[in-house]
Amino acid sequence: MPSPTPSVRPMLAALLTALLLVLAVPTGLPVSLVGTAQAAPPRQEPGAPVHLDLVELSPTSLAPDGVLEAQVEVTNTSSKPLTDVDLELRTRAPRVTDRALLAQWQEDTQPDAVGAPVATSAAHTIQPGESAVLTVRTSAKELGYSPEPYFWGTRRVSLTVVSEDRPLAALRSFVVWRPADAEEEITQSVLLPVTSADDVPLAIRPEVDWWLDPALLEAPARAMDPTTPSDGGGEQETADPLGTVTYAPDPAAVTAAEELTAAAPGRTILARPYAQADLVSLQQAGTGPLTAAVQQADARVRDQLEADLTGPTTGLPAASATADLIDAQIRAGAKALVLPSAVLRADPASNTTPSSIGQYTSEAGSVPVIAPDPELSTEFTLLTAEADTEQIRQRLLAETATIASEYTDSPRHLVIAPSAEAGLDTQAAEQVLEAMQEAPWIRAGRTDALLEAAQQETWTTSPLGDEENLLALGNVGPIDVSAASPAPEGRWQHIDQRSHPSPLDPQRLQTLSRTEEELVSLGEVMEDETALEEPRRKILEGLARRWRTDPQGHAQHIEDVTEQVAALRGEIAVVPASGYNVISDTAGVPITITNRLDTPITVRPLVTSDKPLVRIAPSDPVVVPAGGQVDVMVEVDAIANGSVTLTTVVATADGRPLSEPVSTPLTVNPSWENWTTLLLVIAMGVLVVVGVLRARRVGSTTRAPGVAGPEDPEELARSGRSTPDTHSKETR
Repeated sequence: MPSPTPSVRPMLAALLTALLLVLAVPTGLPVSLVGTAQAAPPRQEPGAPVHLDLVELSPTSLAPDGVLEAQVEVTNTSSKPLTDVDLELRTRAPRVTDRALLAQWQEDTQPDAVGAPVATSAAHTIQPGESAVLTVRTSAKELGYSPEPYFWGTRRVSLTVVSEDRPLAALRSFVVWRPADAEEEITQSVLLPVTSADDVPLAIRPEVDWWLDPALLEAPARAMDPTTPSDGGGEQETADPLGTVTYAPDPAAVTAAEELTAAAPGRTILARPYAQADLVSLQQAGTGPLTAAVQQADARVRDQLEADLTGPTTGLPAASATADLIDAQIRAGAKALVLPSAVLRADPASNTTPSSIGQYTSEAGSVPVIAPDPELSTEFTLLTAEADTEQIRQRLLAETATIASEYTDSPRHLVIAPSAEAGLDTQAAEQVLEAMQEAPWIRAGRTDALLEAAQQETWTTSPLGDEENLLALGNVGPIDVSAASPAPEGRWQHIDQRSHPSPLDPQRLQTLSRTEEELVSLGEVMEDETALEEPRRKILEGLARRWRTDPQGHAQHIEDVTEQVAALRGEIAVVPASGYNVISDTAGVPITITNRLDTPITVRPLVTSDKPLVRIAPSDPVVVPAGGQVDVMVEVDAIANGSVTLTTVVATADGRPLSEPVSTPLTVNPSWENWTTLLLVIAMGVLVVVGVLRARRVGSTTRAPGVAGPEDPEELARSGRSTPDTHSKETR
């Protein structure tokens, strides 16, 4: 029959429900007009002696010619054997149209004794501590569901364990009845939080979109242990006798980055701030270098990824969401928001579920809002290793089927976004995803279709809208924001705002900012920056929003990374000298720079004086080899006599200090050189004069007397005289 128009659907539903009530009573099929059955007092001993686990409930979609089969693992938790144990299957024929009824039904573990069972399993005996799997099956015809396509949807079933006709406990679950001509469907996408390597196995499934921490796409190098395990299990020294530090990324991080990079194309990726940085805290603390570091890291990932990232995309806890907090996110740079739809809906429990998209506009700006369905997201979050996967699977199928059968002609696209802290079990989540792929009322979609609808505003906010535009939240503003949380009956409700953690301590962020500046300076002088990758990542991790709830852990994290960077800076140093003496106008002062890093550095000494008695010329940059040292002559011009203290640091080319300052005394006497030279000249002159005078005096008083005698002709010839000295003869 043709599908009724929305205006007559409620009337037809009421008439058909009344008809089913009349037909069901003689057959023993229970019917409730208010959504809950009036069950007889349960006949069970205090404290059920069994534990039930749903193993299988199939098929995903039950057709009129199908067979419903259920398997329940029953564990005897008592100290006595349980005999004649069987499993009874009951159902409620009316379809579920109120999503609140789903939670109420599933939470009830009391035995179901309303009406006769539709089917019963074979009997078993279960010893204390042992388990048995009981199987019950029945044809769809025996369930009594209406074959009309309009009445497709969620049906309630109960599985009660009975021992010797005494009900012990029950599991309540759901089956989706889907006649062949039923056409209603919804589009659905799963926005998976990807914040650690543990999320990667599930994230690479092709049907899921990501709310991704871009830091996972990079694997920073870290210092490796200088010793490696020997074949015997002990430790042996590395082949390098110098013990040079080697760096390598964590293999698990490398694998995760490679798998995510390969799986990124073709899916919607909402990017969290890099390392989940708390952008609001950074803005309030005024830490520009840290904000720049986050932006640079984010840009680096975008450049290397062959996929588009929408972001930064931030979110808020539903229980503390306010318009002021949303505005703060926008002012801090958020380009999109993820908020549970209950925060923005006027009535979170209304009978028509809108698509998970809206556009938030305020004085702070306008951004699209991905608004995941809170009930679906909460159920998906429960898919941990300890969970009853089959029960969660059936609940999710029931929720989506109930949404798809709601009264509206407009298409809808819902998003499931589990919590980032869920610790999802990959196998359990994959089982649910596969069931959703099988469900004929669910059409897989991509979250970017919602973002496109927000950009183009191809939506409607009326449940009786058209068949082309999405039924969505539409344009919302500060007045539409209300904190929300789960209600006792299973749906979400608005609540008074609860307190939320304070922003990160500004003083601690300032400490990280200074550490970041030191790291930037180190990177500029190092030829190879590999040693800085690990502390650089740790600084960014110190900006994460999660530290709001762990201030002590945050303080310890900051202390650790600050000490790590200080240790790296300590590898660059000035060798202190005992003192210097300058006795001339200009002199070179030797400075020794050591580098214990495993990479060459290009630095220059920066020397200052505590008194204006000297003028220090700037030094040119020098290259200091890895594990070595160099001597640099710093020119000092003396201006006046006196004693000064020289302070020397190793600095970058533009003068930012890298090492700890070293102080050295310097004695300055620039006039000594001129006076000494003058005194030496005068002294030498005096010595010359004294020597000449002394030579003359000694020569006149100590000459030997003459001797008279015959003149020697040869002597006369040598003296130049030709005649004898008559005067001498006369004297003689």
